[in-house]
Amino acid sequence: MLFRSAVTAIFLLLSALVIGAAFVVGTDRPAGDLLLNLGTEIMGIVLTVTIVDWFFERRRLQTRARQLCWTTLHNIEHAVWVWQGGPRQIETDELLGILSAVGAQDPLPDFTQNILLHLGTRSKQALKDEPQAVAAAPGLVDAFEQLARLSSIRDGGELFAPRKVADIMASGAAHLAVVLGLPDERIPARLIRYRDPAITSQEERHFGVGGSPRRHAEGAVSPDGPPPPHHMETPMG
Repeated sequence: MLFRSAVTAIFLLLSALVIGAAFVVGTDRPAGDLLLNLGTEIMGIVLTVTIVDWFFERRRLQTRARQLCWTTLHNIEHAVWVWQGGPRQIETDELLGILSAVGAQDPLPDFTQNILLHLGTRSKQALKDEPQAVAAAPGLVDAFEQLARLSSIRDGGELFAPRKVADIMASGAAHLAVVLGLPDERIPARLIRYRDPAITSQEERHFGVGGSPRRHAEGAVSPDGPPPPHHMETPMG
């Protein structure tokens, strides 16, 4: 972007110099008239290319902003599904309904914290690494600023309260819904089926049926069968 701006400035300066030279020579003379036409032609081409390039760049940033919106919204959906259960694929109004039902005692095990931490970190990085794309969609900055708070979910050894986490995610999801033109009014939580925030249920949703790898390891049996029992040898007298 800086390079294009520099090239545009150089050609505008060149056209100004040519037009200036035309007036020095005299626009009533053939050489002066030629220089005047050449200068105005260069300026017209530069301005046209600059305007077209601006529209293309704006379109590119808006497309990138929508990509960031969809990716982040899908990440929120996945985090909420692991944490709270419910349907695997849901609309934003259902998503907001589930988050409104989060209770103060809903558990947040380490692996769910990691998902939320990753969501917050990615949002924080987007604000830092792609500020132009984020600013191209009104409301996206607010969404990422809310979600970036999750990057501090367990800073100082103190975990965010479940309701605080839910409110942060709901605020971010609502802003994303507005940007994407999706429903941003939550439906009543009582209409959401299969919500189950129990730790064992979160393990099954995150690690797959059967729960965490730790439980798999504890219950694993060798292909050759269980190990034989150990017998204490009686010392010979």
